[in-house]
Amino acid sequence: MTQPYATIIGLEVHVQLATASKLFCRCSTQFGAAPNTQTCPVCIGLPGSLPVMNRRAFELSLQTAVALNCNIPEFTKWDRKQYFYPDLPKGYQISQFALPMSADGYLEISDSKDRFETKQIRILRAHLEEDAGKSVHDEVAGKADSEIDLNRTGTPLLEIVSEPDMRSALEARTYLQELKLLLTYIGVSDCNMQEGSLRVDANVNLHLEKDNQRIATPIVEIKNMNSFRAVERAIDYEVLRQYRV
Repeated sequence: MTQPYATIIGLEVHVQLATASKLFCRCSTQFGAAPNTQTCPVCIGLPGSLPVMNRRAFELSLQTAVALNCNIPEFTKWDRKQYFYPDLPKGYQISQFALPMSADGYLEISDSKDRFETKQIRILRAHLEEDAGKSVHDEVAGKADSEIDLNRTGTPLLEIVSEPDMRSALEARTYLQELKLLLTYIGVSDCNMQEGSLRVDANVNLHLEKDNQRIATPIVEIKNMNSFRAVERAIDYEVLRQYRV
């Protein structure tokens, strides 16, 4: 049955790079250490501390950019992304906005059951940034404590942002599976989603016709999903919710 709307989906994929140390300091990125044992004045943002770039993180990012058919500029730079969150000790994130280290690529996806045609999903940009820390919320009855673990703060992330070229939750899941396979094969990340090495934000809205006019619903971002099934279910739910509204 033909749907009375078109689903528009773009994905932001945050990939932790397979480096031994953090993006701007020598602290370990090993998963599973005791809370707040892998920190230093740089990654917790103490006054007077200065960041030093991790060469290996940039090399892994370049490998990914080539694998995703991206253009790599001759010049790139860092920006400060200012926002407050308890697990962001500096009060800003060192990221890339104006001049990312790669852009304008694509990843081809297909379906063995021919549920959609083979297509290229355009990559808007793949840029480097540092990860934030982790908030741990105690939801046991009668308690409402939140604890902060800064071990992850400063871990190198590559954020891969697609254009809104996907038209179903199935296409989104296929894109993520293909991307994970590629990243694992070239060795830039272990992509262990259960450990947070690959996390997904989905941007979803609908286009529909009404009174001979195309109406676009507001874009909704579904954040921090760490399984393919969760992404697929969340998109399906959000599509139906937006159409009901």
